[in-house]
Amino acid sequence: MVVFSASFGLLFGLGLFFLVRPGALSKRIVQLRSRLEHGMVWLIRRAQTQHRADLAIVGYQASEMVSRKLTMMLVASVSALGLIVVLSALAVNVSMTVALVILSSVAAVGFFLPDSQIRSKAKTRRQDFLHAFSSYLDLVNVLLAGGAGTETALIAAAEAGDGWSFAEIRSALTRARSSRRSPWAELANLGTTYNIAEISEVAGSVQLAGEHGARIRLSLSARADSLRNRHMGEIEAEAQSATERMGIPMVLLFIAFIALIGYPAVNLVLESF
Repeated sequence: MVVFSASFGLLFGLGLFFLVRPGALSKRIVQLRSRLEHGMVWLIRRAQTQHRADLAIVGYQASEMVSRKLTMMLVASVSALGLIVVLSALAVNVSMTVALVILSSVAAVGFFLPDSQIRSKAKTRRQDFLHAFSSYLDLVNVLLAGGAGTETALIAAAEAGDGWSFAEIRSALTRARSSRRSPWAELANLGTTYNIAEISEVAGSVQLAGEHGARIRLSLSARADSLRNRHMGEIEAEAQSATERMGIPMVLLFIAFIALIGYPAVNLVLESF
């Protein structure tokens, strides 16, 4: 009964937290919430480079990630409290220790779940970007072979493509023109921001090739082939992994079928003893 009362009180308090507008809350609670959000923003900004790059490539700000993580944690906590309340109402003996373990575990899962979602989405976006960048290098190489200048070929190839990847390349080239920097330097910076080492490597190698058109074409052709082969290798590896995963349900189904058939025989043998 004590657990039921405590759980109901916590659930009611969280419900009021969601329903009451921040303007109606006390000044101290608002300040505490603001400090908590600022602290979370600081922690996320101090996170490792990979996480910051994941946020950048999916288009999330640190404050948006904080709100998402806090929301998921609160929703998970309310769900866990609801489960504890239901179990207590059904006369199931749930000790305070077990209730706290369940609540903290579910809250932790809710807090870290957005990180997993961001990592998965960022991985997909990096693969898409690399595929688009490989096509972009092929277009640049074709334009250079046709006699276009380096800067003209870079801009024309970027204008020929669609999608967010080509939009990012166009933005990088625009920043390079406005700041009078080398376009390859800006593309290398784009690779660093999104933690795509292949883009930075391509930009660095082309910069070393200088302004000579023939050397740039050779460097671009080699890098484009390397990216294409790597992309095809990743596709083949994913297909192989998917094929192996498809075999697991078949094996489990076969084991269940054998168990279903063999159970009567085993039962008869055991009863005979």
